[in-house]
Amino acid sequence: MCVPTVTTGYVPAVDSAHALTADVSVAQTASAAELFLADGVVLTGTATGLPADPRELKEVKHAVKIPVLIGSGVTLENVRDYLDANALIIGSYFKKEGYWANGVDPDRVKKFMEHISKLRD
Repeated sequence: MCVPTVTTGYVPAVDSAHALTADVSVAQTASAAELFLADGVVLTGTATGLPADPRELKEVKHAVKIPVLIGSGVTLENVRDYLDANALIIGSYFKKEGYWANGVDPDRVKKFMEHISKLRD
């Protein structure tokens, strides 16, 4: 499987500033990243491994022209929610038993990619 490399700009404290920037939407934050010439933005859940909010994906895709990636919590069961993303970063789901510290499980990768192919048809 070939995975393209995407260079992203960094907006300080985007990952941890939710409490400090509760008055700023994720779409506004993504727009700021675009303004600062980021090559793309990564949406994640509220904690490591948790899925991103599909509504936020729609909001951000509408707000910016740069690529929008989903960076956590993608599974076979919810991938349909993220088909509009420009890319998916999949870690734990591809690991044995879905646990991040385990090695990659080729069967899980194959099953996932077959599922994606069916969804795209």
